[in-house]
Amino acid sequence: MDYYFRVDHMEQVGDRFLVRSGNDIYIAVPTNEKESDIQQLYYMAMYMRTQGDETIATLLPTKTGRLIGMLQGKQVSVWKMENRMKTGDTAQQLALFHQRGRTYPYDVSARSRFGKWGELWGQRIDQLEHFWQLQVRSSEKNEVDEQFVETFPYYLGVAENAVQYVMDTQLDEVPMRGDMPTICHEQFPPETWEMGKIPTDWVFDHASRDVAEWIRKQWLTKQSDETIERFLQTYEHVQSLSRFSWRMIYARLLFPLHYFQSIENYYGSEGDIRQRYAQQLRQVFEETDVYEQKLRHFHDMTTVSIPRLDWL
Repeated sequence: MDYYFRVDHMEQVGDRFLVRSGNDIYIAVPTNEKESDIQQLYYMAMYMRTQGDETIATLLPTKTGRLIGMLQGKQVSVWKMENRMKTGDTAQQLALFHQRGRTYPYDVSARSRFGKWGELWGQRIDQLEHFWQLQVRSSEKNEVDEQFVETFPYYLGVAENAVQYVMDTQLDEVPMRGDMPTICHEQFPPETWEMGKIPTDWVFDHASRDVAEWIRKQWLTKQSDETIERFLQTYEHVQSLSRFSWRMIYARLLFPLHYFQSIENYYGSEGDIRQRYAQQLRQVFEETDVYEQKLRHFHDMTTVSIPRLDWL
């Protein structure tokens, strides 16, 4: 094995491996990234720990000092959990996390998404539209194929609205201090920190990314509006949200990321896993109206007035 620790117990959790060695806990995360990219995450983790967050995992090098090694036949980066997170208020912790991340002074080129939403979403739209056109022309379609062909034009329109909303926000609004780029998460559903704060989850972006993705998961799992409002109020006790921020949150919720991911997961898998994704996708199809209703009423939660969309 490439690492010095002894494996007393190992289990797979999602795409990761949780390893127990004596009293120590390690998380091994499969990666295709370059060593230099993992090094950027190592620097980010060390910086955030020096800012006072000791719940952030630390990178464990291999026996030869490399940042990437092999475990269970997979290329991984291994992170040691130094201090397990105490149960606390996620909204408060997230706001503090963002405050600390805004002061990060070093290069984050491999992980930067700041100011790129419109461009990245546009690429994703183009890819899925091309695939949709192939499905339209296909003579053999199952039930999911038919539903994809039927629903995509609606979601294409919504996604294009989201791109336009982001571009309008960037043109119309003056960003405040709290709108500076910070350390965020690729996605931030409520369970993100269950295994600890793992730097491979991180990107450098606008804080609204995490707030929006947390809300999206609440909507999709039918949590109450009161839960979301309480989260937003607690977050704003630490860091107020500007009009720019509120508009970015709305733009991100408007972009149907859950639809895109469900389609990509379904067509990118096979066997039993594909069937699981098919069920997930059917749920997205069935609850389109529910999600649209949530978007329509989002303005009731904002503490400032932001532009509405005519068609909602």
